[in-house]
Amino acid sequence: MTFTQRLWRYMMGLLMGTLLALFFFGSRSCSQWLPNEQVRQFLGEPGLVGDDRTRCLMQCGAVTMADLRSLLEAGRIRYGQSDVRNEEGTGKFYRIEGDTRSAEYVLTDSTTTVRNVELVAISAECECD
Repeated sequence: MTFTQRLWRYMMGLLMGTLLALFFFGSRSCSQWLPNEQVRQFLGEPGLVGDDRTRCLMQCGAVTMADLRSLLEAGRIRYGQSDVRNEEGTGKFYRIEGDTRSAEYVLTDSTTTVRNVELVAISAECECD
């Protein structure tokens, strides 16, 4: 068997294997096992609850629960500003930042509490500090 025949058979096998893999696994996402996706899933599962200041911002209309959920899904997780090992004793939290807002998501036993919500612009009638 010559080198070109071996190369031809190898390429055909590679092509058939690739097509079979795409057929069986084409609709699956490969990013679900990455650390950011695992943290987002872990934070979003128990349900979100706001602390006192976050609830005040919600009553003012400055932020909604949908905004906080979209921040959780699309924001950047800042591990350097997070306390993922509960070294401060305030609870294990993750700092997530978006383009116009940022917040800390604190893990508790049954819920995820949202605290320290920071917005770019807060309306003047909203006095939640």
